[in-house]
Amino acid sequence: MDTGELLQDGLGAHQAGQLDAAERKYRQVLEQEADNQDALHFLGLIAHQRGQLTEAVRLIGRAIEIDEARPTFHFNLGAVRVAMGDGAGAAVCYRRVLALEPDHFDAAYSLGTVLGQAGESEPALGALETALAGKPDDARALSAKSAVLEALGRSGDAVFAARRATEADAGLAEAWTNLGTALGSTGEWKDAEAAHRRALAINPEYATGHFNLGNLLNDLWRGPEARAAFRRALDLDPNDASARGNHLMNLLYDEDVDEAQLFEEHRKWAARASPDAGHPDHANPPEPERRLKIGYVSGDFRTHSCAFFLALLFANHDRSAVECFAYSSVERADETTARLRGLIDHWRPIDGASDGEAADMVAVDGIDILVDLAGYSRGGRLGLFQIRPAPVQIAWLGYAATTGMAAMDYRVTDAIADPEGGAQRLHTETLIRLAGGFHCYLPPAAAPQVVAPPMAANGFVTFASFNNPAKINAKVVAVWAAVLGAVPDSRLLLKGQGLHQGPVRDRLLAAFESEAIAAARIEALAWVPREQNPMGLYGRADIALDTFPYNGTTTTLEALWMGLPVVSLAGQRHSGRVGASLLAHGGTGLEVAATPEDYVDLASSLAQAPERLAQFRFGVRETLLASPLMDGPGFAAKMEAAYRDVWRRWCAAR
Repeated sequence: MDTGELLQDGLGAHQAGQLDAAERKYRQVLEQEADNQDALHFLGLIAHQRGQLTEAVRLIGRAIEIDEARPTFHFNLGAVRVAMGDGAGAAVCYRRVLALEPDHFDAAYSLGTVLGQAGESEPALGALETALAGKPDDARALSAKSAVLEALGRSGDAVFAARRATEADAGLAEAWTNLGTALGSTGEWKDAEAAHRRALAINPEYATGHFNLGNLLNDLWRGPEARAAFRRALDLDPNDASARGNHLMNLLYDEDVDEAQLFEEHRKWAARASPDAGHPDHANPPEPERRLKIGYVSGDFRTHSCAFFLALLFANHDRSAVECFAYSSVERADETTARLRGLIDHWRPIDGASDGEAADMVAVDGIDILVDLAGYSRGGRLGLFQIRPAPVQIAWLGYAATTGMAAMDYRVTDAIADPEGGAQRLHTETLIRLAGGFHCYLPPAAAPQVVAPPMAANGFVTFASFNNPAKINAKVVAVWAAVLGAVPDSRLLLKGQGLHQGPVRDRLLAAFESEAIAAARIEALAWVPREQNPMGLYGRADIALDTFPYNGTTTTLEALWMGLPVVSLAGQRHSGRVGASLLAHGGTGLEVAATPEDYVDLASSLAQAPERLAQFRFGVRETLLASPLMDGPGFAAKMEAAYRDVWRRWCAAR
C-alpha cells in the first residue's frame, strides 16, 4: 500500500476516533517516507489529543521544518501551545498563519483571544477586527471583542459588541457574561445582573460566569451573595487564581467567619496552587553580612493606596546595604509608577510574563529576599512565589492575612496587629514584628490644608467613612446606627465606589432605616477622582468611623492627616487590628474600642467635645510627622534590619 492510501486509511480511523489504528497507519507512512510532513502532523494531532503536549510540539514542529508554508501546521501548533499555557508561543504561530493566509478567520480569532488573555488589548482588538472583517456576525469574535473593549475602558463599545454577539447566538454563555460585565461598568446594574444570570441559565457549570456575577454582586453591596458566587466558581474551577483571590479577599470582610476558618481556607487554597517550575537550588552566596539583593513584587506600583507606603522606604534604603529591584505587574503605568521607578535601583516589568518567566528573571537577578506586596489582591503574583525563585520570601503590606503558603517564609507585621501568642498559630509564615509599626506613610502632595471642624457652622456633628463599601457589613451598620442614635441630629457621610448608584444606595439606606436611622441622615457619595480633590471631602466631616472586622489603612491615615480623629474597634484578626496599630504608633492619643459598646461611647464622647476636636484637628499633623508612621529613614532601617536578620538565619541553615 502506498503512502497516499495509508494516509487516507489513517485519516479515516482518526476521524472515527480510533487513535491507535490511525497511529499505526501514520507510522507505516513514516517507515516508507521518514520525512512525510502529513504523517508527522497527524501524529502530532494524536499526541495533542492524548495530552502528550511536548511530543505534539516535536512532531508538528518537524512537519513545519519540512513544509513551512502550510498554515494548518502553524495553526495546530498554536492550539498545542495554548494547551500548554504558552500564550506567547501560540501568538507566534497564529501570526505566522496570518502571514501565509491573511483572511484565516480561526487564526485571527485565536490570536485575538490569546492576546486578550495576556492583557495585550490593543493588538488583540486588531486581530479580532481582522477576524470580523471576514465574518462580521460571528458571535464568538464579537464576544471576545467585547471583552477586549472592556479591558481598554471602552465599556459603551463593549456593550454594543456583546449585544451583537447575543443577537448572533443567543445560546452563547460567554457573550451574555461579557455583556453583563460591560453593563456593570456603564452603571446599568439591573440589566447587568440579568445578563449574568442568563449566561448561567445557559450553562450552570460556567465558572467564569459565576465569578463575573460575584464581582457584580460585590459592587451591588451584596457581599454574602458575592461570596457564594465566588465559592461556586472555585468549585467548578479550583485553579482559577482570580476566583481564589476574590474568595479569600471577601472572606476577610465577612463578620461571621472566624480566624480559624480564615486560616484553614487560606491554607487549603494555597495547597491547591502548584508551581509550573522550580528553583530549589539557589546559588546565592551564603555570606551573612554582604550587600543584599531585595526584590519587591507588585501590581500596585501606580496611583494606589499601597504606593503611599512604598515611597519613603524606597527613597531611604541604604544602598550600601541593599540593592533593590521592583518586579512590576502594573497594567497601566502612571506618574506614580514613574516616581517609584526613579526611587528603585532596577525596574523589571513582568506584566504579561508567566509566573515561570518572572521566576527566571528573579533567579537571574540573584535576588536574596523577595517581598510580596499584594497577596491575593488584584494584580498579585503569588504563583511566582510558589516557584520559590529566591532563598527567602516575605509577605508585607498589601494583604491583611496569611498567604497560607509553605513557600512564603515570613510576614511583616507588629505586636499590636498580630499580638504574641495566638497570631502565630494563624499563619503559615513566621511573623516579623516591627517595633513602631509596619507602615510608613507619605501623604499625598496635593492634600489640602486642614479646615476648622464643620460642626460649629452646621449645628450638628458629621461622622464619615470613606472605606471600601464591601467593608460595611450588617454589624458595622448596626454600630454606626447606634452612634447616630447616641448623638442627636448627627449625620453620616459615606464615599465609595458605587455608593451613588440607585441599587446600592437603596440597600444601604434600607439597612440604616431597619436600625431606626432616617435616610435623610445618611449621605452616600461616589468615588471621587484625584483631579476633583477627594481629600477635600474630609473638610465636611468632624469624626471618622472605622470599619470592622476589616479596618481601613490608607483611609485611616488620610482622615488623621486631614484632622479627623478616628474611632476604631480592635478585633481578633490582623485586618481588624490595623486601626489599633495605626492609632497607637501615630501617637494620636486616641483610644481604641474593645467592644461595640465602647465604640459607640468613644464616638459619642468625641462628638460632645468640640474644643478637643478643634485642638486635635490643627495639631495632629505635627504629631504624625514626629511619629514612626512617617519616619522614612527610621522605617527603612527597621526593614533592612529585619532583612539582615532573616538572611543570617538562612545562611546559618546552609
